[in-house]
Amino acid sequence: MLGVVAKSRFGEWSVVLALAALVAGAMAITALMAMPSDASVLIQHSVTGFFMAVFFLVGPSAHLTGAVFGLMALGRPNDNRLLGLAGIVVNGASLAAGVFMLWAMASTIGAFT
Repeated sequence: MLGVVAKSRFGEWSVVLALAALVAGAMAITALMAMPSDASVLIQHSVTGFFMAVFFLVGPSAHLTGAVFGLMALGRPNDNRLLGLAGIVVNGASLAAGVFMLWAMASTIGAFT
């Protein structure tokens, strides 16, 4: 059919990416906190590596991609703009919280040297 425009789903994906990154972060924190103190070195390194991968690679990438998808949803006439706006807010707030935590950690480095 000519003239049929497919419905875009960037707004939905923006929210899905935000929620997926938040769930992955909760899983990483839970794994780190639930690890027994007498766990083997291999387990300790694996859980710490998982935590770092989620918080330094997967989370920021998902939130940045989700924010871009939200912006794309706002600009497309055949997309859900409300979900796009929700994705921008949640992903943007998560990215801002992460940048603030990095700043807070970096600003206290001198206190321990």
